[in-house]
Amino acid sequence: MTIEMGMRRLARTGLVVALAAGMMAGLAATAAMAQTTGIATHTTLTTGSEEVGGHAVATYSAKVLGEDGAPAAGVVELVEQGRMLAGAALNASGEAEIRYSGLTQGYHYLRAVYVGDARHAASQSDSAQVSAAATSASSFALSLNPTTVSVDAPGDAANVSATVTPAGGFTGFVALSCAGAPVSTGSSTDTALPVGVSCTFTPTNLQITSATTPLSSHFTIQTTAPAGGLSQNAGSPLVLAVLLPGVVGLGLLGRRRKVLGRVMLVLLVGAIGMAGTSACNARYRYLNHPPTANLGTIPGSYTLTIWAQTSDGVNASETFTTLPLTVK
Repeated sequence: MTIEMGMRRLARTGLVVALAAGMMAGLAATAAMAQTTGIATHTTLTTGSEEVGGHAVATYSAKVLGEDGAPAAGVVELVEQGRMLAGAALNASGEAEIRYSGLTQGYHYLRAVYVGDARHAASQSDSAQVSAAATSASSFALSLNPTTVSVDAPGDAANVSATVTPAGGFTGFVALSCAGAPVSTGSSTDTALPVGVSCTFTPTNLQITSATTPLSSHFTIQTTAPAGGLSQNAGSPLVLAVLLPGVVGLGLLGRRRKVLGRVMLVLLVGAIGMAGTSACNARYRYLNHPPTANLGTIPGSYTLTIWAQTSDGVNASETFTTLPLTVK
């Protein structure tokens, strides 16, 4: 009896071990699948320069394509030795233009890093060597922290710090502002902000009094939640107001079951009522246009441009950097 019980225990133990081994194998397979999930991507980075406000601004063009040749979506970041400098959202062609002017004099090695999305795996470009010239007199650099922002839903907000660092003995007032993505390479004209997105700086103007001390302004990026419009059936009360007397009259005449002439009278009243309702509804729709439904900020990836500008009445100077915004 004892031997039989011992064998049963061993059998149960073996079953538990087998089940545990099976579960571990399943978890390992799931982890392996998770690591290989997503279309592999290829990221490239090219550098250039354009003139804005009388001085050169570095531009970095990134492109991300899947292994199937289709453009990826999402955000790409400009990185130096693991430190994120700026970023931008990819357009429908899988391309993004990143602008950043905060590099110190000398050589820098930069990469474009694609963070991936629900369909595409992350990737990064080869290292690109960039030579930054000496900062011109009476100028300043602009940097952001963080360099990429994300909100969980339309209507939420994100907080960012913008820091102005003087160079070449610069002192004076610097005004900060927010705009949309650059229209095209080589253009200093910017588009409007994405629908439902606004920026509020605190403070809007920074007074640089020390040529060696940077100053910061904190700003909030606010998105807008969707809100529905008025019902399109606003004319329904008018329909009831005109037709209800005719319906009541029809019921009364039906119960009395009078001659054919009265039946014809009811039909005539109904026709007049329908004609009146149509005219009233048309006039009501003409005079009372219901507002279009407010869709709020559409979820997706956007590129904002943060500007820093100054002027002494004679000379003006400005710089800007791009900031990717993701609305989930």
